[in-house]
Formats: sequence, C-alpha cells, structure tokens
Amino acid sequence: MLLTHMRPDQIKAAVGANTPVIMAAGVIEYHGYHLPVGTDILLAGYVAEEAARRSGAIVAPPLAYGSTLSWAGGPDEGEIDFDPGVFQRYVKEALRGLLAIGFRRIYILQHHQGSEGLQSLACRMAAAELVREMTSKWGTGWGRGDYLQTPEPNIFGLIRVAGLDGYSAYPEPDGERMPVGHAGKGETQLMMAAAPETVSLERLSMHDGPLPDWLLDTLEATEAEGRRWIDFCIDGWARELSANGKK
Repeated sequence: MLLTHMRPDQIKAAVGANTPVIMAAGVIEYHGYHLPVGTDILLAGYVAEEAARRSGAIVAPPLAYGSTLSWAGGPDEGEIDFDPGVFQRYVKEALRGLLAIGFRRIYILQHHQGSEGLQSLACRMAAAELVREMTSKWGTGWGRGDYLQTPEPNIFGLIRVAGLDGYSAYPEPDGERMPVGHAGKGETQLMMAAAPETVSLERLSMHDGPLPDWLLDTLEATEAEGRRWIDFCIDGWARELSANGKK
C-alpha cells in the first residue's frame, strides 16, 4: 500500500503490526537516447512496489534526486545533478518523519552508482546521524545491558539501505551476477521488463559521435533476461520485507 493513500487509522494499525516501510531512491540522469532520464528511480520504484505488494509492506514517496556528478550528460539532455549535502538533509528529515510516526522497519531501495556511490552514502549517513542522535540520550555504556530493555531494541536495524539485488540469494558465491552497467545491456533489459514503453533501441543512432563504452553492449539486451533478473530482485526484497524483523 502507498503511504500517501493511507488514512490515520490505517497508519496506526500498520505501526502496531510493525509493518515495514520501503522508499525507492534514484536520480534524474542521462541514460543515452534509448532510455528515460528516470531509469534509476523507475527501476528502484518498480522493485519496491512489487516487493511491497507481495509482502504487505508500505511504500513511502520516492527519493528521486541525487548527485550524478554530471558523469553521463548535462542539463541539455535532461540530467539533474543534486547537491549530496542537501539530499542527505532531505533524506534525514524524511526518515525522521517516518520514525516519529512510529515505523521501526524502514528500508531505502537505492539504485544509482552502487552501494559506494554518493547517493547511497548520503542515505546511510542520514540514517547514521539519526541513530546517533537517538542513542546519545541513553548515556554511556548502554550496550552493556539487555538490548530488549533499551528504548529502541532494534536500533541497528531501524533503517537499512540496499540495492536492487541487496536481498537476493545468488545460488553460487562466484556464479553469475545480474548485469547492471549504466544504460547498457543490464539496465536496458531491466527497463524492458519494468517499463517497456520507455525503451526505444532505435534511438541509439541519435547519439552524436561514437558510442561511449558503457553503451556498446546495449543491443544484447533482451526482455526475457530482464524479466528473469528483475523477478530475482523482487523475490529477494519480498522475502526480506516478509520477515519478522528480528536479526
């Protein structure tokens, strides 16, 4: 269910049931002429919404801006490079609001630049600042006692940040991994599965000059493989969101 569609009584019931909340995070970024500038947030949002539908989780409004460093393109191609400091403060206040409501299992499904990218780091820092603010009121040595007796027994699991396949179970440690590469085969086939109406491979020819390396394998993308991988991601997230929250 969408948080924005819920009435106060429904929200109170969800808090009482320790229902998880998931927020998608992505950016507005140039992804070649064949994909939309919202590719990252569209993929994150699709997986979040499908996983929530399967698990009964709540979908909070997405975090649609983040730092791109203008790596792939510029404003004339629809890209918006967002100050990571401003973004971090925004995320912190959004998370603070969800915590104030009473939610205690909050997830950010982040898709842009991987787990070490600026947007992911900003989300994690926002969460870290909130956790530190909460625990600073507990005095020193609070971890010596029973965690269940602290004001927030799930303090280290209140907010989690992970990517599309962050909770997926790969069958072999060194086996096949989901291809993602920026706007190439990986993201293109994921978009073929998640939002096929936004993909236009014939527009690759509109690119001025030689294609950048990250677009060279784009034509290898297939909708069938994209569906296989996006379902793999959804399954992992749905499994995590369906868990009882105990770690």
